[in-house]
Amino acid sequence: MTFKEWNAVFMLVGALAIAVWLVIDLSSAPLAAGVAAVAAKLLWAGLIMIVFNIVAAIGTAIVGSIVTRKEFKDEAADERDKAVYARSLRNAYFVVSIGGIATLFILAFGWNPAIAAYSVFMGGLLAGAAGAISQLVYYRRG
Repeated sequence: MTFKEWNAVFMLVGALAIAVWLVIDLSSAPLAAGVAAVAAKLLWAGLIMIVFNIVAAIGTAIVGSIVTRKEFKDEAADERDKAVYARSLRNAYFVVSIGGIATLFILAFGWNPAIAAYSVFMGGLLAGAAGAISQLVYYRRG
């Protein structure tokens, strides 16, 4: 697997871990804490995800270099990489658009705004996962 594929795998693992944590948190914690508390929790989740992705990219480069005994780094993007990135970004935009529409419906029907905060965050999280899955599929399919 290439460096780009490994990064997509780690993005997917991070998104899955955060999604599982959020589902468990949403099912166990009452929403009475308020939107500000939920937003703060989601900001921390986003920060954790960013740090995880940075550490995973650095770790991939180090471990890949040790295993292959040569420098394992991100290659310069060629036409195929640009096409894969454009198609996977299109898929991610579609998913985040659905998440945005779902959030608008949640607010329009008068549900708890804390659920809307979860909806916005999960829409972005699912969009990132859709982009990573798309990259893996398009790199494998060619």
